[in-house]
Amino acid sequence: MKRSLHEWLAWQETAHDKAWDLGLHRIGAVWQAMGAPRLARHIITVAGTNGKGSCVCWTEGLCQAHGASVASFSSPHLSDYRERIRFDGAWVDEAELIAAFEAVDAARGDISLSYFEWSALAAFHLIARRQPQVAVLEVGLGGRLDATNLIDADAAIITRIGLDHQDWLGDTIDSIAREKAGIIRPGQRVYLADSHPPAILGEHAAALGATTYRYGHELQVTEQADGISVRVPGFSADLPRPPLMPGAHQYGHLAATLAALAPWLQLDAARVTQAVLHTQNPARLMQIPGSPRWLFDVAHNADSAEVLAAWLHDMPRHGGRFIALCGMLRDKDHHAIYRHLAPEIDQWILAGLGGPRGTDVQTLAAHAREAGIAAEKLLSCDDIPAAYHHARTLARPEDTVVVFGSFVTVAAVLEKHI
Repeated sequence: MKRSLHEWLAWQETAHDKAWDLGLHRIGAVWQAMGAPRLARHIITVAGTNGKGSCVCWTEGLCQAHGASVASFSSPHLSDYRERIRFDGAWVDEAELIAAFEAVDAARGDISLSYFEWSALAAFHLIARRQPQVAVLEVGLGGRLDATNLIDADAAIITRIGLDHQDWLGDTIDSIAREKAGIIRPGQRVYLADSHPPAILGEHAAALGATTYRYGHELQVTEQADGISVRVPGFSADLPRPPLMPGAHQYGHLAATLAALAPWLQLDAARVTQAVLHTQNPARLMQIPGSPRWLFDVAHNADSAEVLAAWLHDMPRHGGRFIALCGMLRDKDHHAIYRHLAPEIDQWILAGLGGPRGTDVQTLAAHAREAGIAAEKLLSCDDIPAAYHHARTLARPEDTVVVFGSFVTVAAVLEKHI
C-alpha cells in the first residue's frame, strides 16, 4: 500500500513498542539486508550533550564554501521532518524520502524499528546513493548503542557533555561520557570541542590508538578586537566572529570542525570566512529584532540552560525586562533549568505541553516554585497558543521575550511569530 510522508511518519510513531530502543542488533540486521554500503568518501560522527547540531551545520557550511558535496543526518527536526536529511544544505525531497522508507520496509522483514531507527536507515540509504565527498552524522542518544554507530566514521567530534537522558545513559558525567566514547574507532582522529572534557574520553581514545585533539590545546581560538584567531592542525587564520552562530561556546565547535575537515579539503581563509559569515543553526541564540525583541533557543537541559543564562547575563537589556516563555518535556531536569535561568529572568510565562512526553503547566509551576522562583513571577498557560498570546500582551517595546525549554516549544512559537 502506498503511503504519503505524513502516513509513514504517523505509522512509525506507533509501530514500535518503545520510543527509544538502544542497541545495534535489529537495525544492524536491516542495514546488512540493505547491503550496508559505505556512505561517503569521508565520514564524521558527532556526539555530545549540546552542540552536535552546530557542528553538523559548521560541516555543511565549510564544505559548501569549498565546493565539496556534503550530506548530513541530524535530529530532532525543528519544523519539518525533512530537515533531518540534507544534501548540500537542502532538505531531502519528499518523494525520495518516501522511496527510502519503502526500501527500509522491504529489507526489514518482521524486524520492528523505532521512529529514530527508521530515520537513520533512510538517511544512510539516501546518503549512500548520493556518495558525497563528506557525510556528517549526528548521534541521536548516547553513542555506543545509537543507530549512527553502525557506521564506521573517519573522524569523530565530541562536544560538551552534561547531564541529560539519565534514564538511558546513567546518572553521572562519567557514565554518560563512557556511552558517548563508544563512537570512537581504533586509529581514528577524535576532536574534543569542549575545553574541559571528561577524562574518560581521552583514556578511551588512547586505549584504541586514536589521536585526540582538544579545544584549548591543539585546537586554539582566541578573541581579538575585530574577530577571532583560529589555530588548528592544518589551518590557521584570523576570522570574523560568527554573526549567525553567536556565543563563545561556538568557537570550540568551529575549531573542531575545521580540524576534522582539514585533511580532506584545501581550506582557504577567504572561503572559511564566507562560511563563518553565513552558517546558521536555527533557534540557537537566534534573535528577531523588534519592539519587543524576541530570542529563540532550544535549550532543554541543565547544560544548555547554563549557556543561555550566561548569554542573557551579558546581553544588553536596554532598560527592559527578560520575559521567559518556557515549556518543557517531562524527562528533563526542570529544577536545574530553572535554577540556572532564574537570576536572569524577570517574568515567567509557563506553557503546558501535550503528548506522552509533555509536562502540564501545573507541574511546571510547582517545579518553578520548588526551585525558588516567586509565585508572583509565574504566569501559567495550558498551551503554547495561550502562552504566546500572553507574551505578546505582556511584553513592552523595550522588553525581550526569551523562548526556550524544548524543540517543541520553540518550533510552535516560531510558527506563530514568523
